[in-house]
Amino acid sequence: MRRVLPFVLLLPILTLGCPEDPDPVARALRYLENTQVTDAETARLRVTGTTDYAGNWPQEFHFANAPNIRFREVSPFVVAFIHHALTLIHEDSMDDLGLSAKDVASARTMRRRAIGFLQRFQSDPGSPEAGTFGFWPYDPEPSAAETPVQQIALAVLQGPLLEGTRVPANVRIYPHALGIPPDADVTATTYAALLADGTLDGGPGVAGEPSHIFSDWTDTGAVPLRRMPDWLPEESGAFLTWLNYKDPPDPTIPNDVDLVVNANVLHALARLGETATPGFDAAVDLINAVVAQGLYRTRYDEITDYYPDSYVFHYCVSRAYHDGPVPGLAPAVELLADEVEQEADNLPGGLTYWDRGDPALNTAFAVLTLMNAGRDTDRIDRGIQYLTAVQNPASGGWDEAVFFIANTDGGPEIRWVSEAVTTAFALEALCRY
Repeated sequence: MRRVLPFVLLLPILTLGCPEDPDPVARALRYLENTQVTDAETARLRVTGTTDYAGNWPQEFHFANAPNIRFREVSPFVVAFIHHALTLIHEDSMDDLGLSAKDVASARTMRRRAIGFLQRFQSDPGSPEAGTFGFWPYDPEPSAAETPVQQIALAVLQGPLLEGTRVPANVRIYPHALGIPPDADVTATTYAALLADGTLDGGPGVAGEPSHIFSDWTDTGAVPLRRMPDWLPEESGAFLTWLNYKDPPDPTIPNDVDLVVNANVLHALARLGETATPGFDAAVDLINAVVAQGLYRTRYDEITDYYPDSYVFHYCVSRAYHDGPVPGLAPAVELLADEVEQEADNLPGGLTYWDRGDPALNTAFAVLTLMNAGRDTDRIDRGIQYLTAVQNPASGGWDEAVFFIANTDGGPEIRWVSEAVTTAFALEALCRY
């Protein structure tokens, strides 16, 4: 039975007015321009006891069972993906996109501000983890004793205990014991952004060869895994998530093999020209094997610990294939694009959408997957028409959605949401189209 789109999701289409700028790309650009955090905004936030840095975009996280209790997030991860979307706007594309020189300058200003934000999360140059990037800032009081409230939080969350030194900036009750180390996902997406900054915006680019950071952390059996599904070969050789450099090394801290993380590492390494990095071929082979077995349909929660089932796996694998490029991922991309085509839903009026809970974000991921796969189908046209129809006519943005998640050892799931990141993926789809 085909699902019928809930009436509430039709409202933006039915009530679409006459915005000041009717072009959806220009409107999305205005949204990101109006919502990016500035120095003035950070000063205002400090008055309320909230931390943020210029270059961020509004992002929040909350427990899955308490969506209305939210914490402002200060993390480079969302910013790196928004930066990626903005790299499609430049002098060579402005005419095709119907944008002005002022629009191009605005995109460049936002990108440069974003790069400044990303650089704040680089690990200390003199530390064992030099060259890596972390999801959170450093813990300002890493050796402080846990308060009673932090002890209660630790008892509820339990873990994972990764022995890192990074904690959320705006959660004072977060236990020091649950600090996290730098990770491959943030490090990969940040290096991709730094590379683009060098080629597009006159930045220094990437110094040295950071590929060793990823090859240092591959699944060779030397590091225990938090879980070992039966489809994951022993000593798979694929990339691990946590870059837990210690001095001296501690081989007992658990790690994991996440295939969305692996796709993002492949994307960065290919962009950097480092496809000979140990772990690269193993990651390609593992992704192809898992997709060939259909595990992305039947056991999705085992192939990634950090991403919901939103077509984000399809998008990240296809992005690595297309943008890297990583041609070895072609078998996986073909099957993932097949699934996307088969799961399209249609609306009256010829619009096509995809809905796994967040239709705007799901549709952006689906359309981008089809374009990355080189598909010639009117589902792309109709999906773009849907995204244009549900764009907020006043703000130029799209609805917030769950972009990534974290499962604690104690059971509670944490979800990260951002209207800005949905807008960036929709903008990427519109620009690519």
